[in-house]
Amino acid sequence: MCAVGNDRLRNDRQRKTIDRLTRWLTRAHGADPGWDALVLDVLSVGRDVRLQVREVRGGATVLHPVDAAGLRSAPRRMARALQEDYADLVDGTWLSATLIVTVAERRWSRPGVELILNYDDEPLLPAHAPHPVAPEEYRRHLHRYRRMDRRIPGWLRDRVAGAGLDVPER
Repeated sequence: MCAVGNDRLRNDRQRKTIDRLTRWLTRAHGADPGWDALVLDVLSVGRDVRLQVREVRGGATVLHPVDAAGLRSAPRRMARALQEDYADLVDGTWLSATLIVTVAERRWSRPGVELILNYDDEPLLPAHAPHPVAPEEYRRHLHRYRRMDRRIPGWLRDRVAGAGLDVPER
């Protein structure tokens, strides 16, 4: 896992994508005042994109599935853009990401924003996920975002190879 604060962004494009995703999250799911945090969980592997929002109020958390179906879906496009922003020739890109927007002890006009990127661990499925990620989608992900051989986690290599598929690597 890799936590990325606004002060550790590599370029302006990443900052702009995170800002757009944060604005979408707070506008689409933060209209009711009183929340302490909005958490966007993103799983993006191959063509499989799944999103959920966790709204934290006091000690309670409410889950909201996000419809990411269709190529024209705004949250889907922004998640894909974020994935592209972090792609490189050694690590490929992340498999899942968590965007956390907090307002506890802060003014509403300046929320705290944290991004956590998962390159290596098997991504957790959103609570509403109807099925696991197919090995073919992991293969598509590795084909699109090539990684150095040593950077492909064992569980990912096993999942793809176990389905009789080749494991794309650099």
